[in-house]
Amino acid sequence: MDFEKKVSASKSAQKRLMRLKYVLLGALGWLLFLGTATLPIHWLPSSFVASSTAQYLSSPAAQAQAIPAQPTETNGSPVGAPAAERGSSTEGMEAFATLTASLEKQTGLFTVYSDLQAGKSYLAIAPEQLNQNFLLITTLESGLGEAGLFRGWSINDLMIQFREAPDNHLQVVVPNTTIRDTSGQNRQQRLIDSSFSDSIIFAVPVVSIDPTTQTKLIDLSALFLERDLANLSQALSGAISGYSPDSTLSRVDSLKLFDENLELGTTIGYASDGSGGSPFGALFGFSLQGLADTRGFSLGIRYSLSALPENNGYQPRLADERVGYFLSAFRTPLQPGQSDPFIRYINRWHLEKQNPSAELSVPKRPIVFWIENTVPPDYRDALKEGALLWNEAFEQAGFKEAIVVEQMPDNADWDPADVRYNTIRWSDSLRSNIAGVGQSRVNPLTGEILNANIVLDANVIQGLQQQYQARGLENANAADGYLALCGQQSQDWYVHWLALQNVANPTASTNSINNIQQSLEQIHSYTQQLPHNHCSEYLGDQKTAFGALALSVLPHLTSDQLETYIQQHLVMLTAHEVGHTLGLRHNFAGSRLLSPEQLNNKEITREQGLVSSLMDYIPPNIAPAGEEQGDFFPTRLGAYDLWAIEYGYKDVLPSPRRWTQQQSLRQIAARSNAPELAYATDEDIYTALDPEADAWDLSSDPLKFAQWQLDNAQTVWQRLNRLSVSRGEGFGSLRRRVDLVFAYFRNNTMTLTNYVGGQRFQRLNPWETGDRTPLEPISASKQREALSTLNQVVFAPDAFQFSPQLLNQLPPDRWRHRGASPTSTSLEYPIYERVLSVQGIALSDLLSAQRLSRVRDAEFKSRSEDVFTIAELFESLRQGIWTEVSAPEDTQDRAVSSLRRGLQRHHLNILSNLVLRRSFEDIGSVQTFVDFTALATTIGAPEDARVLARYQLGQLYDDIALTLRRHHKNMDLTTQAHWEDILDRIDHVLEAPLSGA
Repeated sequence: MDFEKKVSASKSAQKRLMRLKYVLLGALGWLLFLGTATLPIHWLPSSFVASSTAQYLSSPAAQAQAIPAQPTETNGSPVGAPAAERGSSTEGMEAFATLTASLEKQTGLFTVYSDLQAGKSYLAIAPEQLNQNFLLITTLESGLGEAGLFRGWSINDLMIQFREAPDNHLQVVVPNTTIRDTSGQNRQQRLIDSSFSDSIIFAVPVVSIDPTTQTKLIDLSALFLERDLANLSQALSGAISGYSPDSTLSRVDSLKLFDENLELGTTIGYASDGSGGSPFGALFGFSLQGLADTRGFSLGIRYSLSALPENNGYQPRLADERVGYFLSAFRTPLQPGQSDPFIRYINRWHLEKQNPSAELSVPKRPIVFWIENTVPPDYRDALKEGALLWNEAFEQAGFKEAIVVEQMPDNADWDPADVRYNTIRWSDSLRSNIAGVGQSRVNPLTGEILNANIVLDANVIQGLQQQYQARGLENANAADGYLALCGQQSQDWYVHWLALQNVANPTASTNSINNIQQSLEQIHSYTQQLPHNHCSEYLGDQKTAFGALALSVLPHLTSDQLETYIQQHLVMLTAHEVGHTLGLRHNFAGSRLLSPEQLNNKEITREQGLVSSLMDYIPPNIAPAGEEQGDFFPTRLGAYDLWAIEYGYKDVLPSPRRWTQQQSLRQIAARSNAPELAYATDEDIYTALDPEADAWDLSSDPLKFAQWQLDNAQTVWQRLNRLSVSRGEGFGSLRRRVDLVFAYFRNNTMTLTNYVGGQRFQRLNPWETGDRTPLEPISASKQREALSTLNQVVFAPDAFQFSPQLLNQLPPDRWRHRGASPTSTSLEYPIYERVLSVQGIALSDLLSAQRLSRVRDAEFKSRSEDVFTIAELFESLRQGIWTEVSAPEDTQDRAVSSLRRGLQRHHLNILSNLVLRRSFEDIGSVQTFVDFTALATTIGAPEDARVLARYQLGQLYDDIALTLRRHHKNMDLTTQAHWEDILDRIDHVLEAPLSGA
């Protein structure tokens, strides 16, 4: 029976672990789903093999612009279909002339007939339009201002075809563009056709047929309101869980035809289905707070149906993994001698010189951005300047004035969502943590960018003006967990933290493992709907807000600089998002151009740039005390930006031979070895391997810059008081400012922890780099410097000093009305939990299984005899955290403060978990969030760490026992009880059996 129980428990544990793995994959899927700068379909990480792809570009079939799903006759019917299926009988249909007689007719890309007042709208499909590719673009024209439903955001883009079907229906099909044949061999095409499938979404009835032209009429409502062509139900499911579309509340609002596109404006009504709403909203307070009545709402959805360009002279350009572009990639049948079946095109605009022979020429059609008329006039110049920064890069690529910026008139008769216009839009929201998003619409067959849409959120200004929103900071779990883990730490335990939020807070016990598992399952269906860099943007919002606060608090800065700060930030933010719409991915190695000492030298930053790429997430450049402040944000492009645009847009076709094109591109890419051209994108930083390629760091020495910012944070804390709030604000604003500094301090702390066990990573071509290697361990001296700083600034007994006056001025806001409610968890300020969360998360990260494994492996990878080891890490932390037991013999005061006791207990928990090999089966013993991190981060640690942890517990036992014997008379009662409890716990750990042994 005991054996059966063990087997049953083992199977149960395996099932739970499998669920955790699936949730982890879902979370990683979310991180790849929607960048702050691009659409989800653009991310495809793979290597570039020029030798195997050049032959495809040289073939005639490589330029094919259309992908018919099957061979067709001239009338568009499938070859070989029975005559009854291919016929176009009009029996039982209303006559075409009768049906359309009273309707307004519009002609353009299609012909449409409509009477919107009467709720009638029909799309006419001509025979030659069957089996042809059209691009469907769906945009959220009006949103809810929360839960990811923001006006201007793209929802879903599809390439579709209309195909004839039996019984007078038309199929709506999404062709499979990810698997194609470029060889021109019928054999290969037949293989693909029989091996892979297009996606037939649904079929709609033909309501009438023109007997003369055989044009078929279908109801637009059947396409977009009844059948959900854009798949809104899935794309928005997480945000609007608990609500269902209501056809009686939905309608077509507008219908416009142009030569190259159809624009359809709709209102989709949603009604509560009584299920209780989004589980994610319930967990994090993201329920729909902005609704007048939670029983229903409506969304404005804009559909744009446009023709894909054909034979327009656009030349697809092959990708190189050393240059960061979004991709349109597809698989081809594997050929003999070919090692990689994928062909990867970069996404870029179709730019052609008016004068092809000129070294510098204006383009035939420039890229025109329109600033929406809802953008506040005070910020329009900054947005224009940010967009026009890219003209410097295009000039280096041979194009003059490639980007043009226009202002949308107040009385414009066109809509910003019209795909004929590229727009920079303004949005407002209750709780958007994403400052901006840059979206591009791409021909999936060639990578040609067809349309761009940038949305900036008004909250970015509110944050910069120090009008801070709570945004979850009243919940210590959200502040301490979400801000610290997102975008910084291994995603392995971030997912587990998500689950814990439903069952724990810093001062209360957790519920059972079953409740945590249930939370994981609830979150699993929602994670993939979240924006890709939601975490990183949240952190960025906090960092830029801290910079604005510093202007009014730090003695070497002044509030007069706030307007410059805001304008520079808007210029940088706009340029970043425009860069995405030009095809560029993030480059998180782009901030390490200058040394920390050069950052505030304007002569250098105005000449070279503050960073090498604006495609990084760049924190405010806040000078340390005693140094004159330079530019807060970059004011020009960096060397990488110029080089990347050169690769993507320079005319490299002086010869009709495609090999010449590839040779020219390889010569450009070969310059990637230059330090200022380093590139690292999203997937390169998820595991926090390279401490100098990360989001929100700055300078060629992020460690030193982080040290400066920790000093700045301490100074801001010391200078905050009741006069730090603006007139009209309460003490709740002061509390949010203190929390803001905690978030800033914590995030810079995590920059330091990443150095321990870190490795530098570079994207290198093995045939061009000689003895250089893509991976290189961080030097032992640098790791020691980071650890020493942590011991001095984060783990030291006097690391956090707050005046009682300040701590007694930090009640939360007490407003109680819709959209605001007073906190019920902590009316007083929980300073113990705030400090312990900073220290505990940093310590958990230092001793995490992944980091310990990296430190262990460093002895095999280091070229130096000086290697930083697990033993040295353990010993350094012991000396820094347990100084009271190793104090000199003549030390009279042996008292250990409550903050110090909390840190020591957390360290003891980590060591105990390592010794006992605890797993998530032991989650029931978790009491607080920091306890959870102590457990979650140690799972799977190397055996050397377990052995050293056991040895260190023995050391601590001896040291504490000796201290108690010699100095118990100089101890207060709480300190003596603390030491005795530590001894008792060590005894139990050393005597307990190993988990899984």
